[in-house]
Amino acid sequence: MSISLLQEQIRRRRTPLALALGPDVARVAPSVRQKFTEMYGEGNMAQAEALRYHGCQMLDAAAEHLSAVVLDAGAYLRCGATGFDVLANLVSAAEAHGLYTVVDCRGPLAEPWLAALPRADAVTVLPYLGGDACAAGDRAVFAVVTTDNPSAGDMQRLIAGDRKLFLAAAEQMARRGAGLLLESGYALDIRDVRRKLDKTFLLLRRCSAQTASCAFDDYGHGALVTDETIQYADDVPAVLTEAVAEMKKWVTVV
Repeated sequence: MSISLLQEQIRRRRTPLALALGPDVARVAPSVRQKFTEMYGEGNMAQAEALRYHGCQMLDAAAEHLSAVVLDAGAYLRCGATGFDVLANLVSAAEAHGLYTVVDCRGPLAEPWLAALPRADAVTVLPYLGGDACAAGDRAVFAVVTTDNPSAGDMQRLIAGDRKLFLAAAEQMARRGAGLLLESGYALDIRDVRRKLDKTFLLLRRCSAQTASCAFDDYGHGALVTDETIQYADDVPAVLTEAVAEMKKWVTVV
């Protein structure tokens, strides 16, 4: 599905907020982990099934409130082949709930992931293979141009001509029709990308509603923001309500 369909989903739900899903299994409720450990013993199977159960519960809670879900592929692939099965199952569950589904796999090419996950609406790619990375048919691609790992700046902030490397990569990927993923708590990074690419859709990870607000136009269009805290909440409905309300303080979708 194209990014325009994501924007339509945001309009329908009246919020540009997405559920981030892909928890550290050690932070899943102890009762859930214990249940599956008793069934399968210690190991990947128990961890994967705990993540499956947890993810389904989160999707059930989020479906009526949020626009989309962004699934962190790595969290599931750490559990091996069973983890991939869980990831595919959660993509299907998200589709059944009517959530636009992005798989944050950060692969070199979109096509293998989209072939393996035919119900995903979009995937993320690393931009340094060039335009080939964006081949996705009628589905969407988000190129990862900034990340928040500690050494990210060693590469992303190198100067390429008259600009930082991540800005050069962002411009190249946007020309090929990709959306852009920025994993940054710095409003300046988002402003720099938005200033050069005012029509490009942005997927913003690990930043507050206030920080993200500069990505939106006057109609609340142009970006999707993930909430990283809901998946760890004890009282999920309360945290969901609070997150949606906080976003509305900064962005009004019309």
